[in-house]
Amino acid sequence: MRARITLLLLLMTFAPAAAAHAAGSAGTARGFAIGSPPRAAGFSVELADLLGWGPVAGGPVFAQQTQSGSTAANWRAAREAKRGDLSVPEKGGVEARLAWLEDGHWLQRVRGGWHGFLPIMGGFPSGSGQAFGILWSKMGIGARYPNEFTPNLVGLRGSAALSLRGYYLGLFEVGVARIGGAPIHMNVHVGYQHNANESFYGFGQDSSVEDRLSFAQTVSATGVVFWWQAPSWLYVGGGIGLRNTDVGEGSDDFPPPPDFNPGELPGFVEQVEYLTYDGFVQIDWRNKGNHYRGGLYAVRFSDWRDRDVDAFSFKELDIEIQQYFPFLMNKRVIALRARTILTDTEAGQEIPFYLMPTLGGTRDLRGFNYDRFRDKNMLLLNAEYRAELWVFMDLALFVDAGKVFADHSELNFKDLSTDFGIGLRLKTTLSTFLRADFAFGGEGFHTAITFDSAFDSTPLFSRILQTVQ
Repeated sequence: MRARITLLLLLMTFAPAAAAHAAGSAGTARGFAIGSPPRAAGFSVELADLLGWGPVAGGPVFAQQTQSGSTAANWRAAREAKRGDLSVPEKGGVEARLAWLEDGHWLQRVRGGWHGFLPIMGGFPSGSGQAFGILWSKMGIGARYPNEFTPNLVGLRGSAALSLRGYYLGLFEVGVARIGGAPIHMNVHVGYQHNANESFYGFGQDSSVEDRLSFAQTVSATGVVFWWQAPSWLYVGGGIGLRNTDVGEGSDDFPPPPDFNPGELPGFVEQVEYLTYDGFVQIDWRNKGNHYRGGLYAVRFSDWRDRDVDAFSFKELDIEIQQYFPFLMNKRVIALRARTILTDTEAGQEIPFYLMPTLGGTRDLRGFNYDRFRDKNMLLLNAEYRAELWVFMDLALFVDAGKVFADHSELNFKDLSTDFGIGLRLKTTLSTFLRADFAFGGEGFHTAITFDSAFDSTPLFSRILQTVQ
């Protein structure tokens, strides 16, 4: 048997070279044709790309041609028959359904909305229950043929949403792009939001799940922001906003710990109105749509001024880095993110507990409850390996790590809380419209289904427009 295998390998190695030499000496085209073999029934280039093989897995294919009745002759006969039948082959089963979705662009149509109206789902913190809403937008008001270079381009945008557990919001925005023809943009907003049941577990990385306290938060806010965008990947700007917050008891029945004193929790008793000032610089050279290459580097500084009791003024520095490394024809991506938020107060001032940085939930530490950890500062690290399963679906393997801490000297990689898991993303070329993550952390197994992308933090030039920071 070993001798037969050896002989077969020798024939496979030397027969093509010998035949090529014979064909060359005879001066004929017979011998070896460089091309691709006919596809097997039901196979497609899309499937090869799906598996990450590329258009031709091993480079050119050398097909031996022999006398009539050989493989090469059969291939020639198949090609001649194909030329005589120009009808498009019918697809069946799963292939037909996928082609219907892709060729009709139905997912893009649904995401594109109808006459400016678009149904939305989500948008509230974890624990709000399923949320439903409507988004309306109108761009290019007063311009007959608006485009990205049209000066003084006015746009309107409004949204309203309601969740099954009593969360609701309303937001209206007016934007002006390319003011006076320069790359200067402006956005003015007015918003109102009520979160019926948020969670507070205590301060620091050592807080306990058993000490959970439920609270409600109602916020009204208005503000304006300006930014310069030139070139297209550089954003520099800032804004000013007015924000009023009311805090009360949450809708869930979680009795506070026996030693809980509301007066000792900063911002629980006093209701504060803030005047905020923001400035930011952001470099974003990621590809448009679903991000798979490039990077984002952003720095934002905020100054929160207490206008009521002069006891809760503070400053905040927010730094975020994202980097994407594609390979195998962009079908595989390694995505990395690092973010830190650092706060500072003057003597006699405190930070309200509901404005402190938090970790936990669907966008940072996915293996922990929403806002599980809370303190004056935070550090977050994320890593994902993404693989395209088919044109509308990605598989992701992820690891998250992070911590909250009270003092700036604790900004290091010690004592991090970690989780890991697997996720699926349904997507179009423009965005991820459904994400399911299954995470294992130090406090059990967590499942999340959301309508956003894991790394899509709100851009700094619109982050100060959020009703709830």
